Amino acid sequence: MNVTANLPGIGPEVIRQAERGVMPLGALFEAAQALSAANATQQAIALYKIWLEHTPSPLAFAAWFNLGVLQGDVGDDTAAELSYRKAILQNPAFIEPRMNLGTLCERRGRVDDAIDTWRMILDDIPDAPDNAALKLQAINNIGRLLENLKRLTEAESWLSRSLERDPDQPKVLTHWIHLRQKLCRWPVYQPFGNVTLEQMLACTSSLATLAASHDPAAQLAASQRYIEEKVPGGVQPTPLHPPEGYPHKRMRVGYLSSDLCSHAVSILTAELYELHDRERVEVYAFSWSREDNSPLRARVVGAMDHYIRIDHMSDEQAAQHIREHEIDILVDLHGLTSGARVGILSYRPAPVQLTWLGFPGPTAIPGVDYVIADDFVLPPELEPFFTEKPLRMPQTFQINDRQREIAPPPRRADNRLPEDTFVFCCFNSNFKILPEVFAAWMRILQQVPDSVLWLVADVEETVANLQREAQAHGIGPERIVFAGRVMPADYLARFQLADLFLDTAPFNAGTTASDALWAGLPVLTWSGRTFSSRMAGSLLHAVGLPELVTHTLADYEAAAVALATDRARTAALRQRLAANIGTSALFDTPRFVRDYEALLETVVKRPAGVPLSDGPAHDEAGLPPPAELTIQLSSMLSLMQPGMHSVVEVGGASLMRAWRERQPNSHFTAIDPSLPPRSANPRAVAADPEALSERTWQLLSATQCWVFPETLERLRDPWAFLRKLRHHAIGRVELVICVNNAQNWVVQSQLASGALHYQPGGVPDRRSLHLFTRTSLAALLQECGFIIAEMTAVNANPPPPAVLAAIHQLAASTGADPALAEQDALPYQYLLRAIAT
Repeated sequence: MNVTANLPGIGPEVIRQAERGVMPLGALFEAAQALSAANATQQAIALYKIWLEHTPSPLAFAAWFNLGVLQGDVGDDTAAELSYRKAILQNPAFIEPRMNLGTLCERRGRVDDAIDTWRMILDDIPDAPDNAALKLQAINNIGRLLENLKRLTEAESWLSRSLERDPDQPKVLTHWIHLRQKLCRWPVYQPFGNVTLEQMLACTSSLATLAASHDPAAQLAASQRYIEEKVPGGVQPTPLHPPEGYPHKRMRVGYLSSDLCSHAVSILTAELYELHDRERVEVYAFSWSREDNSPLRARVVGAMDHYIRIDHMSDEQAAQHIREHEIDILVDLHGLTSGARVGILSYRPAPVQLTWLGFPGPTAIPGVDYVIADDFVLPPELEPFFTEKPLRMPQTFQINDRQREIAPPPRRADNRLPEDTFVFCCFNSNFKILPEVFAAWMRILQQVPDSVLWLVADVEETVANLQREAQAHGIGPERIVFAGRVMPADYLARFQLADLFLDTAPFNAGTTASDALWAGLPVLTWSGRTFSSRMAGSLLHAVGLPELVTHTLADYEAAAVALATDRARTAALRQRLAANIGTSALFDTPRFVRDYEALLETVVKRPAGVPLSDGPAHDEAGLPPPAELTIQLSSMLSLMQPGMHSVVEVGGASLMRAWRERQPNSHFTAIDPSLPPRSANPRAVAADPEALSERTWQLLSATQCWVFPETLERLRDPWAFLRKLRHHAIGRVELVICVNNAQNWVVQSQLASGALHYQPGGVPDRRSLHLFTRTSLAALLQECGFIIAEMTAVNANPPPPAVLAAIHQLAASTGADPALAEQDALPYQYLLRAIAT
């Protein structure tokens, strides 16, 4: 193999030297580096292999290591692991291959092997100045991986070990602090070794600060430190967007997030994407979310007009891509939480950029203009501590999904809760619990002897720490009950077992407070001076329970005791909450969406003279208005269930206008190869329905209703199509079908006379590829995973008596039911609704 052909600076002599075993190691490195720089990595690998095969050398371990690096670069992990192990075998003191081998094991999912590999660096390699940096890196790798594995106690121990070696590691200290918050290891700020309190305060992350500090200035400072690290020097690139905006009639709203999956952000916003008015807004997602295959992810993806993955792009590439789509308003749903990509926003790809929900505090992200808020959660006195201007919703900043299912109420005994005891609960993340709030909880339990506190904890050490703290306050561990993780519907049902939700401060419950209220459980909160400490208060005002908002810890504690000792009052609160759920602003999601869209229209930028849309944004010429619907289409419309958020019509868009008049905020997708793309419908699929890409099927997987107006029989293989539809469907799915009856007396008469003529728009229709009867249609649906829920026969002219008599006689002669044969000969069409089994 000629590994050097046509590459500048490397002649044939190189390969001959390697084959003769006379090439110096330095020359090998130079030649391999030149090959790699010329994108000839495979040839560089071949060169290393030739050299190693023919060159006995005590320094071969270095060649094995470099070979392993190149093999890893091209994805050959098996060969890379072998090369690293050969390097280690030849030189056990060589740390670099051990480091890379651990990383390779982690990448391949062998996490214990990775930890053992890095641990052996510490055990087998002597301490020496030359080894210090790599040994410190091995310690940090172990701590990081253990944190990712939720082995928090071990992770904290390893990071402590790292900081004892070198206290000047801001990133390590940031993680160490947040680990202690999650473990409820108090005091969190515990100086040790040469790590000072001042260092700890300076290295507290922006997210951790939301839970650690009641001071809005401290929260802003933490966010600014993070931005200074991510965007050094504060120098911003020239904005990508045109300053005057775009001449779109509909607003193009883009959502930027890595949480469009089974995550709190999507739990709140799923219905938003479904309810956006498509005559007002075109909805984009720019996502680097994990593909967790959850129904929630499928629902969110299916609700987007455009779902675009940007995880493979750099921040600059992603920003440019957003600019190419001419997004009017870019909504950051991520903030400064883990995995943030603030660089995208700093390029200013959209004329208006705002942040919402992902981070309940000031982000300090360059280029973010606004934050969605309300009068309570962000009062005027808090504005100086935000770099974003508030866009205030009229009721509350937080949207909610009304489709969250609640399982049947479980039993207290199954959750280790006493039957006749007052149950306080708090299902907030453990890192939100401050010692002062926990101490208040313990005083509450002391004053309400017949009560327990129900918490959630994922880590045994957190449980042990909280139980120890309880005992220090004179509360036995049996009065602190811990819940594990369950499915979402079961999680919501749990709230029904509690009597009162006790909120945390200064980081309130957000999604969790909505969960509790949606399930019917009153929430008691303590509102302070920060956005994060006022979230639950905003929700309680919007749901009509403002008396559950307190403003001091003492009032919070007194209110909890008063409610727990007045069961009648607590019961009345629950009854009022139950009555308010259906009418309150908190759960009036359609109203929220309209208010939110109106708010966006106050800040969207348009070139002079270009108004916002005052009517349909896309030409709908050629689509029949509701008044012109045929009897069959009107009947199909009546079979479509109210509240469907997404409909697909196979074969045009004949029902779009009528359906959108009934459900103005739903998606209506038309699939037909003759459709001009994006003409009559922004979600039109101008394609053969039986040749849809896997990507298109995924986008349509959350569709709730598929409509076939005389088009099922036109498919080449209806069985295969319906099976694929059923396979991809996530959540409930229904079919509404109008199909011609091949058993109609006219068809039977034409067959008998040899005069079966296909015709446009008749029976049989010349576009039909299949003939179905009532029984064969039912068999088709059952075979593909559906059952008929409703079925209507459409009759036309009755047959002459002689024809009906002949059908009767033919059925009798073949052993069929004559009466049923006569009945099935009357309809010329069937209209039906089928549901997935």
